[in-house]
Amino acid sequence: MKVFKMNECDLVAAETEGQAKEFYKKEFGFDDIAIDFEGEVPLTDTILINVDDLLEEEQLLTQEFTRSGNELFVNRSFKWVIEKEKITSPCIIASTEY
Repeated sequence: MKVFKMNECDLVAAETEGQAKEFYKKEFGFDDIAIDFEGEVPLTDTILINVDDLLEEEQLLTQEFTRSGNELFVNRSFKWVIEKEKITSPCIIASTEY
């Protein structure tokens, strides 16, 4: 699996760029994806994961936390998320709301 930045908000996990675009088009009904499409991003790029979503043994590891409101988050790579979630078909792997 690879990760593709569809626009400034959404990232899609898919095997190919074409698969990512087709999934995004079906999911959101956008016909002109090319305008905002930014391309493939490295699997080493990270996103914030809520600490509560980690296994207990992972929560006990020494790591750097980010607090937002009353919640704690840690950085995890896209590769980690794909493996942990066993992602094998196209999906939104990360999204930002403005």
